[in-house]
Amino acid sequence: MNETMKRTKAVFMLSMLLLITLAAGAPDEAMGRVSKVVDGDTFDVALDSHDSRITEDLIRIRLADIDTPEVRGPKACEAGKKASAYTKTWLLNTYVSLDLDNKTGQDSYGRWVAVCYLQDGRNFNKMLVDAGHAVIKDFKNNEFDPGSWWN
Repeated sequence: MNETMKRTKAVFMLSMLLLITLAAGAPDEAMGRVSKVVDGDTFDVALDSHDSRITEDLIRIRLADIDTPEVRGPKACEAGKKASAYTKTWLLNTYVSLDLDNKTGQDSYGRWVAVCYLQDGRNFNKMLVDAGHAVIKDFKNNEFDPGSWWN
């Protein structure tokens, strides 16, 4: 086998390993298309698949362990509008995978608490924080550890 063929084979194998790793890390507790963005950290998903905890085809998601500024009410601000616009740009009409909270599942408003992953495996909760549109709020009543998002 010549050197070019060896390199091509090595690149192919590394690419396959990367795809397998991303797929293995992607949650499959719920998957679907984002149909509505309520604000920066809340949106609706029309489900294609989900685990047995969910009985609906459309669910509301509250992103776990982050908080974005408000877009409504007395605390509404421009930063809230920007966070909401960021979420719309990335998620609206996009397919996502959701890692649903295994401790409480839903918050007191009936929203499913989750970490959201884009199709390429990126953690959207982390993306909101990295973009400056959200802050970490490490709620201890769920399974998630936002500190692990940067490891």
